[in-house]
Amino acid sequence: MLNIWEVLLIAAAMSIDAFSVAFGVGCRFNRPRHYFRLSWHFGLFQFLMPLIGASFGKILLKYTSNLNIIASIILFIIAYKMIKGAIVSDSERCYTTDPTKGLSLIFLSVATSMDALGVGISLALFPGNIFIPASVIGIVCIAFTFAGVYFGSLSRHFTGRYAEYFGAIVLIAIGIKFLVV
Repeated sequence: MLNIWEVLLIAAAMSIDAFSVAFGVGCRFNRPRHYFRLSWHFGLFQFLMPLIGASFGKILLKYTSNLNIIASIILFIIAYKMIKGAIVSDSERCYTTDPTKGLSLIFLSVATSMDALGVGISLALFPGNIFIPASVIGIVCIAFTFAGVYFGSLSRHFTGRYAEYFGAIVLIAIGIKFLVV
């Protein structure tokens, strides 16, 4: 089985995407409920995906040639929605959908945890209980997401309307990374 340092490194690597997305969201949506919803859901999905990967990964890979394409498409759709939301006039901006609710939150949670699905497949090859590494990944992701929203909220004073463009660019970059890697 992996030692704790290896599990922590894997958890940190899995949480970078969540941090980046949380930073973009935190630029505009940074009330306590946003911290909680984003951190809880990202952490939950980062915990569940390795478990799902370990249990069903081999079966999924038989039917799906590349899970990265699915994650990329989800990120591109959300990035498009963020850019579209940033283009509207200031009077219309108060009706912009909160990305920490509904389908946007689910899409973001799935998209940022797709790497963890692959990690789950890899972790299934090691002897031992997958629950402990999955728990560490989830907890670290909660911390990274919380930090991302926090640092994003600090930057809102400097970025204003361009925060949504930044968030969209981050999502597009992550989506491209999924396609290239």
